[in-house]
Amino acid sequence: MSLLTILDDWWAREAAALVVHDVPASAVQPAGDTGTVCRAGVDYFRIWLAEMRLARDREWFATRHPAVHVLVRLRFGDADEEFPIVAGPMSLPGLDQAHLGDVVQLDHLLTPLLPHNGGVVEIAAGLLALEGTSAVKEVVRAVETMGAVLAAPPLSTAVAAAGALGSALQVLLGAAAGRQHLGVHLSYAGAQAPKALHAGYVAILRQGASALEARDLSVQQGRLHLRGAPVTGLDYMLLRIERVEERDDWRALSAIDAPFREAQAALAYGNEAMAKAFMSRALLEALHSKDLTETDRRRVSSELRKAWDDSRNQGLGLERSSSSLADAMALAVPVSRFVHTAAASAEALLSLD
Repeated sequence: MSLLTILDDWWAREAAALVVHDVPASAVQPAGDTGTVCRAGVDYFRIWLAEMRLARDREWFATRHPAVHVLVRLRFGDADEEFPIVAGPMSLPGLDQAHLGDVVQLDHLLTPLLPHNGGVVEIAAGLLALEGTSAVKEVVRAVETMGAVLAAPPLSTAVAAAGALGSALQVLLGAAAGRQHLGVHLSYAGAQAPKALHAGYVAILRQGASALEARDLSVQQGRLHLRGAPVTGLDYMLLRIERVEERDDWRALSAIDAPFREAQAALAYGNEAMAKAFMSRALLEALHSKDLTETDRRRVSSELRKAWDDSRNQGLGLERSSSSLADAMALAVPVSRFVHTAAASAEALLSLD
């Protein structure tokens, strides 16, 4: 049984008690790009835990231990991959006994940047309430520590760890009694909202004594409101799906950055043969990187080649040369313009003479 199937089974048991609402742009202030579709092959996305609230209940942190989870299944390279993340009290400031009953504004990043490669994107997220002694709490901490590997870029290096973490989570869920206290399973496909993957807020609430109408929910300044006032008296989570066009973590893509730096250093020392070898490797890594969208694979390789040509034409070791991937991309053609240009072929890019 897959981890997603287990989470779905837990969610199904509690679905009647939950309200899930994809908050429309008209109910978000400021709206930003709420509702904007993530373009396959062009955009990235990442998931944030904007805020959450747990009721004052003496069982929390005593015999019931919370663990926030998110599992994303998406097309990564040539295969569909599952990336599970677990966050508990260790990494979520305010998720503790002292703050029960309070609204905790976390703005906690749950996933790294994920390339949107089309196909079906599934997101299962929520709050698990795991029953047990302090031993369960320690297991949650151990699984949370493993999950930190997946939360940091580059994602391609975490693929192997994803399987191990998924297995650890299955063991945890199988060994601990509990329930999906808050949860949702979203599936996105196509190119038109709301079915397509898009930016925005998803609210997950546990029903109180009175009926709750989703249309009464709004988001103001990043906080969930009910009928115009901050939500009180209910347990809830507010997730945010962020659409990203321009990456902000180029230094983390060491498979591309490291050989590019070596190529520039070799040029500075006058060893052109070694420089070409490192540059070829950097270009090949960029052209085939699973961490990049299809558009960025072409854009990054084009910018690296431009930086290479500039370094050779300007003279060895000049300060104006780009010494890193981040430097090269700081001067790059924006994605919004690059998508409309014809990119050079791989053969042309790799011809360094």
